[in-house]
Amino acid sequence: MRLGFIGCGTIAAAMVTGLSSSGQGEPIAVSPRNAQVAADLARRFANVTVVATNQAVLDACDVAVLAVRPQILAEVLPELRFRPDHQVISLIAATSLAYLRTGTAPAAAVTRAVPMPMVARRQGPTAIYPASPVAKTLFDALGSAIEVSDEKRFDAFTAATALMATFFRFEDTVVKWMSEQGVAPDAADRYVRQLFWGVAGTAMSAPQRSLGELVEEHQTRGGINEQIRTQLEAKGMFTELTAALDAVRARLAGR
Repeated sequence: MRLGFIGCGTIAAAMVTGLSSSGQGEPIAVSPRNAQVAADLARRFANVTVVATNQAVLDACDVAVLAVRPQILAEVLPELRFRPDHQVISLIAATSLAYLRTGTAPAAAVTRAVPMPMVARRQGPTAIYPASPVAKTLFDALGSAIEVSDEKRFDAFTAATALMATFFRFEDTVVKWMSEQGVAPDAADRYVRQLFWGVAGTAMSAPQRSLGELVEEHQTRGGINEQIRTQLEAKGMFTELTAALDAVRARLAGR
């Protein structure tokens, strides 16, 4: 499988890093749009080559990964000449499969995917639509591919990825609060990181339990875990979270 990346931002770089550091060593061509990132990848990994143009990426690959910003896609696509044997994987948010198929014709297949930065460590899920053996193989190598049955559900998976910054803001708030109580900032930071790593590990190690069951298992009646959950619930935190996800999904659907 010869891979090519048109666009070389954070997520593309994470994918290249995850694939190249896994020992597979398959040839990867990257575009020069983000010259510094592309050059760094080529310096770190012998299987990565920076080519002169976006078209040169297509000419050098079988699987073409579109990773440009949505704002410039309409400018980039008309300049590209796809082959009938190309497998196209799009990482571009809020861009429909129908639009991508038209813009990449006569490419054999087009798949949308929503990987996250942790694929650099070959961790985390990547939703893909429609199902594709090529995309599944690629993202299973980077963590876990989740095949989605339709575009509406794919947008729900994409919306869920918008929680990353909020998660870290949550952790950062706890660290700052602990520091205000006199805890050394580095100790607070280390503790909070390990605390939530352990909590996440509990969820992953107990797939037979629903998350709702884990809520109950991690609080006692009248205890401090229940106290914080109920206080945040009373303030509408989780209702607002649902509303925020609804808003993101509407944005992705173009409403």
